[in-house]
Amino acid sequence: MRRREGNGPNEDDWLAEEDWVEAPTEEMSSPSGRSPRRPRPQPPPGMPNRRLLGLVAAVSIVLLVILVAVLQGGDDSAEEPEAAPTTTSATTAATGTEAQTLRIPESGTLSAGDSGPRVRGLQRALDALGFDVTPDGAFGPSTTTAVQSFQEDAGLTPDGVVGPETARAINEALAEAG
Repeated sequence: MRRREGNGPNEDDWLAEEDWVEAPTEEMSSPSGRSPRRPRPQPPPGMPNRRLLGLVAAVSIVLLVILVAVLQGGDDSAEEPEAAPTTTSATTAATGTEAQTLRIPESGTLSAGDSGPRVRGLQRALDALGFDVTPDGAFGPSTTTAVQSFQEDAGLTPDGVVGPETARAINEALAEAG
């Protein structure tokens, strides 16, 4: 930039001009001495207003939360194998009947720390096969011990983890018991 020599204002310095800000006029102020309200900008034609967009967003979030809750929590009985509760001292006939109705999924794995309807189904299956476990839905130490005992009896590596091979063996044992 080139600066002009002399005492006058610099052409490139827009702040040097004194009249760059307009002084308020009578037209610009209201009778009360305040500035008049500026009209709100209107959305373009065909565009919904902000309140409507906010309402739609809030309703969408609520519906999404409900959907997630239903899919996660849901009804436990839909995923659990159906069986009448029995105790470990039940008769062989009752255990055989229960074993016929139980079947655990052979996909995925279950191990210590897991919980939910799949674990409860596993515990019911092990209970039906005569292993000492309470079907509470939590894969804790007693479930690990029961799985390891089953794995030893079935000739599998007793690691306490129910993978596809162990699940298949449990289902075969349930079918044989029935």
